[in-house]
Amino acid sequence: MVNRLAEIQEAIDRFQMDRARELIGEELEENPSADAYFLAAQAALSHGQRIEYLRSALELDPEYQPASDELAQIIPAPPKELSVAAPAPAPPPVTAPPPVPAPPPVTQRARLATVSRRWLAIIVDGLAVGVITLMLAGVGGVFMTLEAALLSDDANVFSSAASQFQNDVLTMNFLVSAVYNIAFMTMFNGQTLGKIMLKLRVIKKNGRRIGILDAIIRNVFGYTISGMFLLGYLWAIFDREKQTWHDKLAGTVVVDERAVEKEAVE
Repeated sequence: MVNRLAEIQEAIDRFQMDRARELIGEELEENPSADAYFLAAQAALSHGQRIEYLRSALELDPEYQPASDELAQIIPAPPKELSVAAPAPAPPPVTAPPPVPAPPPVTQRARLATVSRRWLAIIVDGLAVGVITLMLAGVGGVFMTLEAALLSDDANVFSSAASQFQNDVLTMNFLVSAVYNIAFMTMFNGQTLGKIMLKLRVIKKNGRRIGILDAIIRNVFGYTISGMFLLGYLWAIFDREKQTWHDKLAGTVVVDERAVEKEAVE
């Protein structure tokens, strides 16, 4: 018999939140338990949903300590009101429970991708974007203008056509790069063709998958900023979390999935 709770925990550890939520739905429908609701809180889509799942866990098992501790961190108990009529009796001394350690940040739970592997993935993606750009340029007739200029004996005509060709290709390349990265990262959970080949993935710093807004911020506005003399890319060499400028703008990190697969095998 397959231990679905173990599968859910493994999916969460691998940052496969869609898979985790799918398994959680099946588990809650067939065998609702405090453990299942607690795992559902870890993969919740919103802050309110997380609280709701934790409360459901405590409804099934009021003594379920993990849900109680996490809920106490999210919603601290309100301070007691002072009585003006008479001083309240002093409460008996209570030994405070040991503090619950916060979960380690994602940068400690997953191995960050090396800068060299990230650059290899960028090269693969750059080649893919370049091929698509040239294909679209050919279909759109961009080369016809340059070809006509090459056949002309007028140097001014050639210079003007070459400049127009360069502007058209650069604009098309920028648009293709934006659509390529946003579409791939949204549909393939933080991966482009290059990152799939190099087994890398872009995730939020809290471990959640990136959304379409994150992809737009990171791969359109962020790439533009990082591309200034490539300083934004070189920044990752010295950054503690290996973040480029576009990573910092979108609040993302790039992790190496080979480490996750190795731990799963071991």
